[in-house]
Amino acid sequence: HDLARKFGSSVEIFLPCVLEERLDYLLKLANTNIKKIGYKGKFTYHFPMKVNQNKEFVLPLLSEGAHLEVASANDLWVVKKLWLGENFHSKIRVLCNGPKTQPYIDLIKQLREKGLAIVPIIEDISELKLFNGGYNGELGIRINLQSKVKSHWDKKIDRFGLMLNEILELGKIKNLKILHYHIGSQIERENDILVALREAFNAYKKIRANNPTLDTINIGGGFAVPYEKKRMYSVESVMRRIFKTLRDLSNKAGIPHPNVI
Repeated sequence: HDLARKFGSSVEIFLPCVLEERLDYLLKLANTNIKKIGYKGKFTYHFPMKVNQNKEFVLPLLSEGAHLEVASANDLWVVKKLWLGENFHSKIRVLCNGPKTQPYIDLIKQLREKGLAIVPIIEDISELKLFNGGYNGELGIRINLQSKVKSHWDKKIDRFGLMLNEILELGKIKNLKILHYHIGSQIERENDILVALREAFNAYKKIRANNPTLDTINIGGGFAVPYEKKRMYSVESVMRRIFKTLRDLSNKAGIPHPNVI
């Protein structure tokens, strides 16, 4: 308060130890569940750069094992500056969501050539055509699910992603690695997360029949935050049910357990 009053400005305070502890807890929780239920896939956490682009915020997460997700050329430019300036490890993987403008595409290709592990997520048919020529890196694709959820941010129309039949009509997609979906922000009911996951797995199974390189499901959409309600579902419960659901569905389908983002 004294600093804000002295300089006549708002003040942003970073507590890296809190960020590190939260991420460490999340990763340990995932790995504990993976081991406990015999899940064979891996879990990785990707921090969305749109949330906070200050290096004081991002670098502590990277140091504790986070990966990154961007949604625009501007986000990716910040990642480039952090990568070149702070020299964080190239094995950190960057997922590229959002509509792909030409500057965005150029930057993706440039950073891949420089050795950064970067995966563009295809949002529509036209984007796939842009990456078909001369791009040899891994790709992800976004599916528009039919599942409806109750969330803090509901949207009647989602212009991002392809329908399952559109993806299947594409047949084999070179270097397809990730199936991504996003069903809403601050999802209010735990069961909704599982309903969407089951639909996504059903799509994953069908797409993988033509694309054996596909091995990862990227669960988009945020857990709810109890801004108004005092009691909500816990991250512990959600994580346990996610891995158990995917294990059971994979075993029934006779395919390897997918990696989870």
